[in-house]
Amino acid sequence: MDGRSSYVLFLVSVFIFSVAGRLGLGKRIATIHVTNSMPRELQPIQLGCNSRYKDHGMHQLHVGEDYQFGVEEKALHFCEAVSGRQIASWHAYQPRRDWNHKAVFWRVKENGFFLSWDNSSWVRKSIWQTE
Repeated sequence: MDGRSSYVLFLVSVFIFSVAGRLGLGKRIATIHVTNSMPRELQPIQLGCNSRYKDHGMHQLHVGEDYQFGVEEKALHFCEAVSGRQIASWHAYQPRRDWNHKAVFWRVKENGFFLSWDNSSWVRKSIWQTE
């Protein structure tokens, strides 16, 4: 490989690593926890979470269960949930809101979706909609 080709390869490598670093790709930025805290008599909720870069798939979450996924890029992550005839979507991870938290906790209840960064203080951020 001549000097010019090596230089071009070097510049391309620097660019790729620079972009990956800005996006936070390859390292875990935070862990998202979604806990089903609905009443016991209700069926499991169907939960799907995604970002622009990754689809975390659909999951069935029984009452009391906790679903977790890692955030590896500084991008918006959203979740959608279905419980019977109710549906909801919310921003599970917002870089501006959550950038300095290693864990983001969500509690799914009958009266909405609650956010916490310490798993003890909760704020309602979203509510169920009827189909």
